[in-house]
Amino acid sequence: MKILQLVTKRQYRGAEVFAANLSTELLKLGHKIVFAGLYKNEKDVLEVEGAENLDLSLMKNVAFSPALVQKIVQLVKKSKPDVIQCNGSDTLKYMVAASFFIPRTPLVYRNISIISEWLSNTPKKLLYKKIFSRIDHVSSVGEEAIEDFIRTFDYPENQTSVIRRGIPIKEVISLSRQSLKEGLNIGKEDKIAMHIGNFSPEKNHLFLLDIFSELKTEQPEVKLVCVGNGVLFEKIKNDIEERGLENTVYLLGFRKDIPELLSEAECFVLASKVEGVPGVILEAAAQSVPSVATNVGGVFEVLKDGETGFMIDNFDKKQFKESLLSIMNDSHLREEMGKKAYDLVQESFNPVKNALRFESLYKQLDTKKA
Repeated sequence: MKILQLVTKRQYRGAEVFAANLSTELLKLGHKIVFAGLYKNEKDVLEVEGAENLDLSLMKNVAFSPALVQKIVQLVKKSKPDVIQCNGSDTLKYMVAASFFIPRTPLVYRNISIISEWLSNTPKKLLYKKIFSRIDHVSSVGEEAIEDFIRTFDYPENQTSVIRRGIPIKEVISLSRQSLKEGLNIGKEDKIAMHIGNFSPEKNHLFLLDIFSELKTEQPEVKLVCVGNGVLFEKIKNDIEERGLENTVYLLGFRKDIPELLSEAECFVLASKVEGVPGVILEAAAQSVPSVATNVGGVFEVLKDGETGFMIDNFDKKQFKESLLSIMNDSHLREEMGKKAYDLVQESFNPVKNALRFESLYKQLDTKKA
């Protein structure tokens, strides 16, 4: 089969990385992949080896772009995919608009969030309900997300499925696990909590800064390392300086070597206000690193409270700090939780098994079309 994977930008972010990993596994199964970004990403471009990688426009327009719809139509007519998968809300809108001008092709939407949380008003909800009426199947990362989706749009349950994220497990082989500490001039006996994510309001970095402002005096050997970039990067950087946290909180910016970085952390932390099913918790688990995370969205589907880490209700900073310290200060607990986290990824988030499920879905849709 030939599959068109549409992403917003070919960038190293959740939905795009998922689509790239899935594409890699589908290529191994013998399928052909077109990996297309709506908008050109200027740096740190995500590529799928063995796929046709391309971008459709230079930048995102403020208004809806008929020219971009035309480019999608041209791409579909040229590449003739058997199935098209939309990964992200912009890809959904533009692909549905283009669907009026192309031969009948099954459309799949990959839902990664609790969709009701970003539909702010009824007109927008009605518009998306109309858009989704032209989608053949909605595949979601988790049970919470798909139940919310069905409820929000009164969408036919028999046109939905839950297919978990596939998390590639990279064995990090290193003679020394101290390279990150050496690079940041952190002591060998210090302990690292790591956050990976976009610097945006929903990721709630200030929550973590409040906690580490207390830990600076209470337990100064516990450090926070944040990986990523985004619109709030400079603000968070300034807040760190204003609070005198330069030797407690470290910003690495964008990095590709996520498994290697995670392998040097004692714990992963996530304080998000909104989440779908956060794959980054699973990426940490793939390196046997337990997590402490706020209990939002589908976090409970990737973090087993008291087994693979701790979930914190109601954004309780005291509980978050105590849970983090219990992992940091107890090597036996840390190792036990890390092992259970690793086992969870192996059993439930296997990329090969999940690619086979997508393959089966695509074949069913293609057969139904015929």
